[in-house]
Amino acid sequence: MQNQPVQQPVGTRSLRRKQLKAKRRKEFISWVRDIVLVVLVVTLLKTFVFSIVTVEGNSMLDTLESGDHLYVSMLSSRIQGYERGDIVICFYPGRTDRCVKRIVGLPGERLKIQGGVVYINDEPLEEEYLTRIARYYYPEITLGEGEYFVLGDNRPVSHDSHSSDVGPVSRIEGVVRCIIWPPNRIGIPE
Repeated sequence: MQNQPVQQPVGTRSLRRKQLKAKRRKEFISWVRDIVLVVLVVTLLKTFVFSIVTVEGNSMLDTLESGDHLYVSMLSSRIQGYERGDIVICFYPGRTDRCVKRIVGLPGERLKIQGGVVYINDEPLEEEYLTRIARYYYPEITLGEGEYFVLGDNRPVSHDSHSSDVGPVSRIEGVVRCIIWPPNRIGIPE
C-alpha cells in the first residue's frame, strides 16, 4: 500500500491563518497594555515618590558639584517633614525653576546673618559643611508657618534666601537622599 498524502480540507488553512492573526493581535494588545501600565506606574512614582535631578552650577560646592545626579525623596520627606541641614530641591517664590539648597532656618524661628554667621534664635549655627564663607549680613526675621530659610554651601556665589529677590521658601519638592552619578561621587551628601 502506498502512503498517500493527507489532504487538508480547503477551509482549514484559512482558519489557521485567522487563528494566528488573532493570536498575534491578542499578543500585541497585551504588549501595548503592559507598556502603558509601566509608563503609568513610572510617571506616578516620579510625580509623587521620587525624582532624579541634575545639579547645575556651583552654589552647593563642596557638597555637590555641577553635573551630579541626585536621587530626591518626595513622599517620605512630606510625611516626616524637613529638618535643619537637609539638602532640598525647592522653588523660589514666583519661579518655576528648581534649586538645590540646604535648610538652615525652620518655621517659627528667628534668623539673622551677621558677618556670614547664621544665628537661630540668637544662637550661632554650627555649619561644619561650609568651606567657603561670605561675610554678608541679613536682618533678623521670624519665619512663618511653612517657611524655610535655605542657603547654598558655597555662600560667596549662592543665590538663595539671603538674596533680596528670594527670601524664605515654602515650596519644597523633596530631600536629596544620595548622589547616584557619576560613579566616583556616588554616596550620601553630608
